[in-house]
Amino acid sequence: MVAGGSIGGLAIALFAARAGHDVVLLEADGHAAPARVDEVWHGWKRRGVPQFRQLHGTQALGRSILASRAPDVLDRLRSAGAHDVDLLASQPGIRCGAGMDDLVQFRCRRPVFEWVLRAAVEAESRVGLRRGVEVTGLLVTAGRRPRVTGVATTVGELSADLVVDATGRRSRVAEWCLRSGAAPPTTRTVDTRQVYFTQWSHRETGFTGSDPMLRVELPFATLLVLPVDAGWLSATFFAPAHDRGLRARLHGTDEFLGALRAVPSVPDRIEDARPTGRVQFMGNLANQLRRPSSRLPAGLLPVADAAVCTNPTWGRGGALALAHADALVGLLDVDEEPASLTAALTAWTAENLEPWFRDTVLLDAETNARWAGDRPAPSAERPFSHADAVRTARTDPDLHVAYLRYRNLLDTPAAFWSNPEIVDRVRASAVGRTTGLRRDAQACEPGP
Repeated sequence: MVAGGSIGGLAIALFAARAGHDVVLLEADGHAAPARVDEVWHGWKRRGVPQFRQLHGTQALGRSILASRAPDVLDRLRSAGAHDVDLLASQPGIRCGAGMDDLVQFRCRRPVFEWVLRAAVEAESRVGLRRGVEVTGLLVTAGRRPRVTGVATTVGELSADLVVDATGRRSRVAEWCLRSGAAPPTTRTVDTRQVYFTQWSHRETGFTGSDPMLRVELPFATLLVLPVDAGWLSATFFAPAHDRGLRARLHGTDEFLGALRAVPSVPDRIEDARPTGRVQFMGNLANQLRRPSSRLPAGLLPVADAAVCTNPTWGRGGALALAHADALVGLLDVDEEPASLTAALTAWTAENLEPWFRDTVLLDAETNARWAGDRPAPSAERPFSHADAVRTARTDPDLHVAYLRYRNLLDTPAAFWSNPEIVDRVRASAVGRTTGLRRDAQACEPGP
């Protein structure tokens, strides 16, 4: 039984069914998906997904998992207008050696991604999709170690051997556990102190993987211009939540476009695209980590944002959801016993997803400090700054590849930040820049 039919829940249902398991997928939203992809943007209501029409990206890890588990989904996404993006296409000279072939993303709007995933799930005979059914509680056996036997829903009680919580950041799993007499998970929430504004535009000719994205680090905000599928382009300002003056300037389409055109190199990117719809706002962004208690009911499996949620401005959620789905189905292939499966998934989540929670918290802290004109607080996990890493990666081919692998979730945060060779390269580059600046300053000093 999978509760929640967004990216994580759909991926689990699809992967599990193709691995030979029977799945019931419960989706609280009762709206059917449109019949055609060109109806998705304006015709599909997803009240439970507030970021449904916000910018969306899938890092290379997510594409790699789809290529392995569901290559037909990637093919259908391409037919719907999405495209692969070879992250090293502009630098063919450094494409040699290990770790480079999988540096490929795919780009499309989130509604298109969910629409294609939903269609694949609905075509699986082992999946029963029930729309308009919301989980309201757990059915749990009594005993020293409670065990899930199903769920209570808005249409009655349903039995299940395993229950997957894929209901997202606003999951009510703690409430479910308490009402069933089980110990709830502990939740840690870290406010990002950030918001973002997105204006969509459309042009007649579609984008391709060779159309580059543009990321501009302004002193007071960050701008991301991202070409996606079928001629759609998103322009997004990430900004500090407390800057009410900036927020007031970005809420209206005309004001937003004025700010966008004021950024050098942007007007050429958007001149042939027509703004569509109003500015989309997203606030209340948080990094959130739910750690199950030792008495979490056996057979209850929290996944994706219901377990680990990261600031969406870094574009990690979709790929991490796919990774969680892939891991869960892999564990099912080894052992379906509820207690051992719950323990194994809890351990996998702690080892593979919690580091991304911590990493995102640190990235947010550095971003907020930069916008405020301050230095980020020192951290043992950060021997150099993210800004220094980005600057070094522009001129160091080996570091460029290492950075892309980290940003695309192919290598762990520790593999990047704690690698002695990377530390040495970034520090040497920072020293070189500082020395060069001092020389330039001395050369410009007036004579006596």
